[in-house]
Amino acid sequence: MNLRVLRDRGGLLLVATVAYVALAWATLAVLVWSGLGPVQREALGRALSGQTATLVAGGVMALAGLVALLAYALGRYPATARRLADDTRIMLGANPGHRLDLSGPAELQELAAEVNDLAERRRVAEDEVAREVSAARADVEQERNRLAALMADLDVAVLVCSLGGRVLLYNAAARSLLADDSALGLGRSVFGIVDVGLVAHGLDRIRDGSTQAQVSTALRGGQLLHVRLTPVRDLAGEVSGFVLVLEDLTSRQQTSSRRDAQLHELIETTRASLGSIRAAVETVLDYPDMEVRERTKFAEIVRDESQRLSRQVEESVAASAGLPGADWLLTDMQGEDLLAVLGREVGREDGVTTTVRSGTDGLWVKVDSHAIARAEVLLVARLRDQCSVRELTLSLTTTRQAGHHAGLEVRWMGRAPDAAAFNAWLEEPLTGGAAGTVHAVVERHDGEIWSGDGPDGTAYIRLLLPVSEVRPQPEAPAVPEAGGRTEPPDVNLYDFDLFDLPEESLAWQDRRLSDLAYTVFDTETTGFDPAGGDEIVSVGAVRVVNGRLLRHETFERLVDPGRSVPARSTAVHGITADMLHGQPTMDVVLPELARFAEDTVLVGHNVGFDMSFLRLKETHAGVRLTAPVLDTLLLDAALHPDHQRHSLEAIADRLGVGVVGRHTALGDALVTGEVFVRLLTLLQQRGIQTLGEALAAARATYQARLDARLYGG
Repeated sequence: MNLRVLRDRGGLLLVATVAYVALAWATLAVLVWSGLGPVQREALGRALSGQTATLVAGGVMALAGLVALLAYALGRYPATARRLADDTRIMLGANPGHRLDLSGPAELQELAAEVNDLAERRRVAEDEVAREVSAARADVEQERNRLAALMADLDVAVLVCSLGGRVLLYNAAARSLLADDSALGLGRSVFGIVDVGLVAHGLDRIRDGSTQAQVSTALRGGQLLHVRLTPVRDLAGEVSGFVLVLEDLTSRQQTSSRRDAQLHELIETTRASLGSIRAAVETVLDYPDMEVRERTKFAEIVRDESQRLSRQVEESVAASAGLPGADWLLTDMQGEDLLAVLGREVGREDGVTTTVRSGTDGLWVKVDSHAIARAEVLLVARLRDQCSVRELTLSLTTTRQAGHHAGLEVRWMGRAPDAAAFNAWLEEPLTGGAAGTVHAVVERHDGEIWSGDGPDGTAYIRLLLPVSEVRPQPEAPAVPEAGGRTEPPDVNLYDFDLFDLPEESLAWQDRRLSDLAYTVFDTETTGFDPAGGDEIVSVGAVRVVNGRLLRHETFERLVDPGRSVPARSTAVHGITADMLHGQPTMDVVLPELARFAEDTVLVGHNVGFDMSFLRLKETHAGVRLTAPVLDTLLLDAALHPDHQRHSLEAIADRLGVGVVGRHTALGDALVTGEVFVRLLTLLQQRGIQTLGEALAAARATYQARLDARLYGG
């Protein structure tokens, strides 16, 4: 029997009892009247004729008292039963330490006591099961913690991602390398860091059978990143994710540029010195009868220029010691694999039919395959658009003229592009996450590129690539020593359970609550009237991913309100005007918050208050917060309508959440996040599985009328 039925039956019982009492009084009056004689009836009538109003008033008062007594007696049962049911759900789903309040009717007090006893037995049993499960999973957890510890200690940036690009793990080096905190986080898309085309390129090569890690370069802002991609396979051998190892090569690139500049300077100096030496020697040889004094002058010229040349060479050798060579960005790749990659990438261009001519005879080359692929795609697109080329052939060969280089050739029927157009193509920037231009890619490979006409009515573009001298062997994976550190790192930066989450739906309303990521936030202000000039002075936020509060992924900013801070507000949050001097304004902070909260649902407590401040700043900041919004106050009201108090402290107390850092933006966001994680469990127990269902439940509460604009009225 549900509580609505109990409530309805209680009302029917009350009506039936009142009707029964009224009928009993009427029956008694009829029986008494019928038993009287004529004289007695006349006397009784005269006695009552003047007391009609008193009798009616007394009857009504007696009936009202009876109704009130019955309503109180009957009403205690459904109200107490509903409260006990709500508290039982809290105990089962959110706070096992919560116990039922032993108040109300005696029968329900006895029931509550038995439920409390049962809950205690359940707690003891769960503790025992938890100990057994913990012991059974000790080895697995040890390996996970060892992996996380090793990742945390690595100097290189490591990210482990699901096949859809969701970040499952990252280490401290990754967080340091990617200085933009909002770009990195568990459950966030890695494609905000590395271009999706680069990852797709590496995964395509792996699906084609390549067993090597794929190395490419990518630009991210002012950084040049060295990206190594390695597949993660499940028990069936299928690719279920990938590992990215990132290295910042910006300074190394600058060093390499200095090496090139020194080499260029050495060449120019050598050319001038050799010219002087050659002229002096030829003059002496051409005039054998030259006087000794003149011959000596030319000999001195040869000596001085030789010494100058020697000094320049020694200085260049010393200055370039340890500088990287031309192949530091390249990796070894089998020629057949490179042709397969290029054939697939070029074949994706609309309107172009590509034939790959294999037969590389075990040839290996040193290349940045992603950059080469993007360069070839650009050139083929220009051939199609400007030269009307629709069919072409790709090949890779070695020739005696190429020396230690292989010739990558694109050939088609027709004429070669004119030199000016071809050179313009070489200076166009590459797309798909590749760095630089076609010309820069060629230089990075220490190669050459040119176009020309063949003798058989064909034309070609030929690119020389360096040949790998030794066929690379796969490296054996390093095995951690048994005595190595196995404790988890100080900061929990991994969540492998995200491997099992489905890909996100395009419709917010249809997404399951368990699949979404959330940004829980709070603000501190100068007052309660945003339209009247009050401003935000602090913003704090934290992420919730996979049902976990990520305490290491937080956002906290002080904000210059551009006005004074009243003493009454400082007394609440402790923020003074001096603390806000020199801090950024909300026009700067709001875009940062929006970036931190990107692709997540916004969550807050009594969140309509905070959103009213943020909405007023959107136009000036050039930001629009379009994500759905959930309010823990309304969610708790939907789950526990018979509880009168829905303040953050009251909800936290019911759900067993410790309140720390109250009335600081980040502190309140953390407490709200802990509350929200527990409310998610209770929502799912009630059958509320999707975001749309949660929003509908919030809208249905009485409290939602206080912010009809936020929840759609």
